[in-house]
Amino acid sequence: MKFVHTADWHLGKIIYSNYMTLDQKYILDNFLAYLSKTPPDVLLIAGDLYDRGIPPSEAVNLLNEVLSKIVLGLKIPTLIISGNHDSDERLEFLNGILSNMNLHIEGTLKKEVKKITFNDEYGPVNFFMLPYVDSQKAGDIFETNFEDKTQLLKHYLDSIDLDEDERNVLIAHEYIKGGLNSESERPLTIGGSEYVDPDIFEKFDYVALGHLHRPQKIKNIYYSGSLLKYSFSEADHIKGMNLVEMKEKGNIKVEKLSFKTAKDMKIIRGSFDDIMKMESSEDYLQIILENTKPVYDAINKLRAKFPNVLSLDFPNLKTNDEIKTRDYNIRKISPVDLFKLFYQEVKNQELSFEEKQIVTSIFNGLQKTSGDDI
Repeated sequence: MKFVHTADWHLGKIIYSNYMTLDQKYILDNFLAYLSKTPPDVLLIAGDLYDRGIPPSEAVNLLNEVLSKIVLGLKIPTLIISGNHDSDERLEFLNGILSNMNLHIEGTLKKEVKKITFNDEYGPVNFFMLPYVDSQKAGDIFETNFEDKTQLLKHYLDSIDLDEDERNVLIAHEYIKGGLNSESERPLTIGGSEYVDPDIFEKFDYVALGHLHRPQKIKNIYYSGSLLKYSFSEADHIKGMNLVEMKEKGNIKVEKLSFKTAKDMKIIRGSFDDIMKMESSEDYLQIILENTKPVYDAINKLRAKFPNVLSLDFPNLKTNDEIKTRDYNIRKISPVDLFKLFYQEVKNQELSFEEKQIVTSIFNGLQKTSGDDI
């Protein structure tokens, strides 16, 4: 059995006030061309199809167009879970009807983990679909408080009736301890409560995750990475999807698929005069000018040659490039931990575990609504 694992499309994404929809359509058109020539047995999308809970109409139309071609045109069974950026209820709308067309969408968090089974010459392959697990929602579902995300996820995984003699695949959307972050998926907490111990997934043959935008592997856990580069911290990433071939139990081959993009995202560093001598480019650029003196109207002069300059920085002109409050760099601290510090400063006491869960849920909702990193 062959399946494609992809995640974090973030349709409707805005970077520096620039909608990425045309760039997303370009790469998805190339993906569709690949699928038409080399159709897999199953397609997995591990969350964050959209960049916000209420996406722009252009993003909805693009997803509708792509899924229609995959499911109705190419007849490829497709399994989708919601991520933290998606509106779970909106994503799951009409799921009962769509599942009859082999489009299975698990949006809302439930007590049970949905199981979809396909068969090949080696027997059954079981796909378990676990949408993004919000700790507050899960606490309400099970009417209990979990110590951390690992305990919560383990509770879900222990409830699965797993036949370890068969091939089992988990689709989820979580932070795993040891995973490498980038700026475009800033975690809500830095203290560790959102991170999950990878050992709890050891019974699965392949774990298809979304959430982290850098393609990477941790034991039997794979992040396919985001559809495109969504921050300049990802300039060195090689984006793509995973093509997974499963034969008999224990025989798995994972290959990286990459597709042509309309524009790349690059960082250029140097003096103004040297950069202006470079070949012009349509790519999205962050330019770091190393001049020690100001350059008059630098951004407009640069955009005359490089129309998609999104960020311009003069690091050598700064006298203090770190904004700090007390001993903390507020540019890097998470919003939940920043609120925790604020609360401690004002109330002279720490947030309780239950209060921190509530704050995390609120920031999660804000992030889902705005689609932006907060």
